[in-house]
Amino acid sequence: MKKYLGIDFGLSHIGLATSEHTLATPLPSLVNDSTLISRLVSIVHQEGITHIVCGLPEGQLASKITIFAKELHLATGIPVICHPETLSTQEAIALLRESGASRAKLKDDHSYAACLILEDYLELTASSRA
Repeated sequence: MKKYLGIDFGLSHIGLATSEHTLATPLPSLVNDSTLISRLVSIVHQEGITHIVCGLPEGQLASKITIFAKELHLATGIPVICHPETLSTQEAIALLRESGASRAKLKDDHSYAACLILEDYLELTASSRA
């Protein structure tokens, strides 16, 4: 069975989410520091991840994310798919506010953005198979 890890890459924090089907579940976000790749390798092994989907926005951050995706693939041996995304963090914040989410949930907006990225990718691939 396939298990996906969704990533919302930010310069200070990395949002994470997992999914086996079409609905993603947020994981705690990680600080983007020199230990990031090794912590992600641990998560990939602990969670039994088979595929990684990383949001790829337009603009300057895209080149950093592409390099990050290559490093993560080399470290894990797992395919890393860069999926186009725009404004996922802002969209996640808006959805959380609409739902009346607590301040604690609003602080982990990157992980909810990772959910949106992963769910969008899974919906797109499911519709292309239909």
